[in-house]
Amino acid sequence: MSMISIILALASTLTSAISAYLVSENSLIWQISLGLAVVFYGVYLYLERRFFLEVFSRKTTQYGINAVLVSVIGFGILVFVNLIATKYDIKKDLTKNKLHTLSDESIKVLKGLPGEIKLKAFINPTQMAEFEKIFEKYTYYSPRLKKEYIDVDKDPFVVQKYNIKQAGTIIIESDTRTARVENLFGPEDPKLEEKITNAIIQVAKGEKKKIYYVSGHGEKLLSDTSKDGYSEMKDQLESGRYKVEELVLVEKGIIPADADIVVLAAPRSDLLEIEIKAIESYLAKGGKFLVLVEPTSTLTLKALLAKYGAIYNPKKTVVELNPLQQLAGGNPLTPIVTSYNKESEITKESKQISLFPIATPIEKAEDKQNGLTVTSLFSTSAKSFESDLKDNQVKPNPRTDRKGPLSLAVSITGKASSKEAEPKKNGETTPEANKPEPKKEAEFRLIVVGDSDFASNSGRRFGINADLFQNMLSWLAHEEDLISIRPRPTDTSEFDVTETRMRYINLASIVIAPMMMFGSGLAVWANRRRK
Repeated sequence: MSMISIILALASTLTSAISAYLVSENSLIWQISLGLAVVFYGVYLYLERRFFLEVFSRKTTQYGINAVLVSVIGFGILVFVNLIATKYDIKKDLTKNKLHTLSDESIKVLKGLPGEIKLKAFINPTQMAEFEKIFEKYTYYSPRLKKEYIDVDKDPFVVQKYNIKQAGTIIIESDTRTARVENLFGPEDPKLEEKITNAIIQVAKGEKKKIYYVSGHGEKLLSDTSKDGYSEMKDQLESGRYKVEELVLVEKGIIPADADIVVLAAPRSDLLEIEIKAIESYLAKGGKFLVLVEPTSTLTLKALLAKYGAIYNPKKTVVELNPLQQLAGGNPLTPIVTSYNKESEITKESKQISLFPIATPIEKAEDKQNGLTVTSLFSTSAKSFESDLKDNQVKPNPRTDRKGPLSLAVSITGKASSKEAEPKKNGETTPEANKPEPKKEAEFRLIVVGDSDFASNSGRRFGINADLFQNMLSWLAHEEDLISIRPRPTDTSEFDVTETRMRYINLASIVIAPMMMFGSGLAVWANRRRK
C-alpha cells in the first residue's frame, strides 16, 4: 500500500509541474494534481512512520542530511551567480562568423559616444521583431543609445515631421544633429552595420565634410552611370559623411577655403601653372588631397608629385602573371592585390583581394625629403613587372622591365606652412579670397594611387575596392574611425528558438534532468540499503 502511495504522489507531482508550465492558462489541472500529491505524500508518511523514525535516528541519516544541506547551499550559490549574470546581461556569440556581434570598430565607436543618441525606427508592426534584433546589438554596448519604435500607421504627424517615405527607415539623432538610414533589407542586409555605425558617427561628430572633385581635364564624370563613371561613388559618399561638389580649378584659380578633401581623378590634359600653384598652396596650408592617376594621365603630374616624394612615370603599366589573375578573367593588365601595409591606418584591416585595371606603379622616392613621411600602401606580386605602354599597347621587354613587387599607392604627410599665400587669377581678387582664412592644420595629407578604375561603378564592386576608397577619404579627413565594415559570411546554420521550443528546453534542463539525477541517486541508495 505504501509503495502505491509514493508512486501516485510522484506521478501527481510530475503532472502538476508539467501542466503548470505547458498549460498555465488552465490552472485547475495543476492545482488538482498538486492537491492529490499532497494527500498521497501524507498517506505514505503515515504508513511508513516507524521506518522514518528509525531512519532519522541513525548517524548515517544525519550525515546524509548534512550532505543535503551542503548541496542546497551549493545550489543557492549557483542561483545567485545566475541572477548576477542575468542582471549584467552577459552574452556570447557562438556562431561561426560572429553574425550576431558588432565589429570591434563599431564597439569602439559606441563606447566613445560623447552624449545621448536616439535610434528611431519607423516601422510596421510586422517589422518590430526585425528592428528589435538590429537595435539590441547596438544598445548592448552603450547606455547612451536610446531606442524608439514609431508605427507609421498610428503616428502620421511624426512621420510627416521626419519626412518618412517608406517603412523601415531609421532616424538617428542627437540634440543638435540628425541622420537617416534608408533602403535597408532587414537584419540580413550585408551593409547594415556599416550604414548604422557611420550614421551614428555622423551624428556624434558633426556636419558633413566637403569634398571638391576637380574637373576640366578629361576626368571621370560624377554623373556618369556607365561602368566607367563615378556616379555610385558619389551617391555612397553623399549618403554618408560627405558632400561632393565639382570644382573647375582653372576658373576659380584657388581651392575654396571650405574644402576638407580635394580629389583629382585621372586627368588627361595638362594642368595649367595656376592650377599647380593652387594645389601646392592648398597642401602647404594643411590640405587633404587624393590623386588617382593612369598610365595615360597628364605628364604635368609627374613633377608635382615628385615634390612630395611620389614617383609617377606616365606610359608605364603593370603586367601581372600571378595565378590569381584568373579571377580577373586572366587579364595580365588587371593586377589583383593581396599584399597590404599592416602599419598604415588605411590598409591595416585589409585582408581580402582588390583589383586595379590597367594600373601604373606609384613608388616612394629613395631620397627622403625633409619633413615628409611617404608610405607604400599596397603592392603587386613578385610575379609582376613594369612595362611600357605605347599607342595603347603593352610593349614588354624582359631584359629591361622592372620586376615586382610594385607599389601601386602611397600616402604622404608633411608639415604645413603658414607662409603660403593664395594665388590670384590674373591679379584679380576672387570672392573666395575675401573669405576668412580656414583653420590651419598641423600637417597636410596626400594619397596617390596608380589607378582610377578601382573606384568606378564597375571596379568598386570587386573585393574591397569600395572599402579602400572609403578608408582613404577617412584617413585624409582625420576620421579613421569612420570605417567601412566588411559584411560577414553567412555560411552557417541557425536554430530558431521559438517560445514553445524554449519551454521544452527549460523543462528538460530544469525538471527532467534533475529528476533523472535524483532518481538515479535514489536507486543507488535503495540498492545499498538492501545489501
